[in-house]
Amino acid sequence: MAKIIAIANQKGGVGKTATAANLAACLAESGKKTLLVDLDYQANASSYLGLKFEAKKQSKSTASVITGESRLSQTVMKTCHPNLDLLAGDMLLSKLAREKILEPGSVLLLKKAFEQKEAKAYDIILIDTHPSLDLLFQMALTAADFYLVPMFAEADPFDGLQYMFSEITTIKGTLNKGLGFLGLVITKFDRQNTTHVKFLELLESFCKSNKIAIRGLIPDSKALAGSSSNQKPLIWYKPDLPVSEAYLALAKKLIRDLTTAKGSTTNGTPKVKGTPSEIMNLFGESRNLEIF
Repeated sequence: MAKIIAIANQKGGVGKTATAANLAACLAESGKKTLLVDLDYQANASSYLGLKFEAKKQSKSTASVITGESRLSQTVMKTCHPNLDLLAGDMLLSKLAREKILEPGSVLLLKKAFEQKEAKAYDIILIDTHPSLDLLFQMALTAADFYLVPMFAEADPFDGLQYMFSEITTIKGTLNKGLGFLGLVITKFDRQNTTHVKFLELLESFCKSNKIAIRGLIPDSKALAGSSSNQKPLIWYKPDLPVSEAYLALAKKLIRDLTTAKGSTTNGTPKVKGTPSEIMNLFGESRNLEIF
């Protein structure tokens, strides 16, 4: 059975889609049959792989699989790599989220889609989630085995994490008791930036105390923008760059840990009283956020 991983953060602009697309490509490059599911109606992951307009032309989307209008085998799109397929996003996801919100059992629709026999062909399914705690987010976390949280080396991405973890705790308690937390991926990290370096030092201490894993440290690079605009993941765009190697290392680490059942924390959600004042003060923040 495929391991299903949701790439989740309710805040936009933290490198979530870049992480989903590049991690998917690196997993494929490492020999794992991978399906990237674009569950964001903005369809940025589909654009990253160069298939957004082709999917629209062929009326192939994640929404049609969720509603049962088509099967995975009819909807999945092939990419340039034999190990990587895409389930494309489009604006129909927004319509679906509005129409299904009050429908009993709607949160289970994506999970049921992954129960199709075609899903068994994959080793890993990655879900690029919509940056909101809406029905699409709930579907993703209900269907997933694990979730991974990308964030910047800044204080601002902490803002809102408490609400996301609270929502995940509810999902875990009622709909998906086996959901595991893989940890954090720090994106766009600049080792020449003293604030970033200090933040990482404080964050590492914070995570160690609260049994939160930092799975990867992705360096900042101009190649990220070039990779996206060229619609080609970094590992195939400029494979020798540190940022490309960092995503490949993350993929290999996840493969190893998931194989040995060391991937998730015990509780599935962090049990954290609050963000250290040192981190808040580092960015001139005075408020103390509470993360559940």
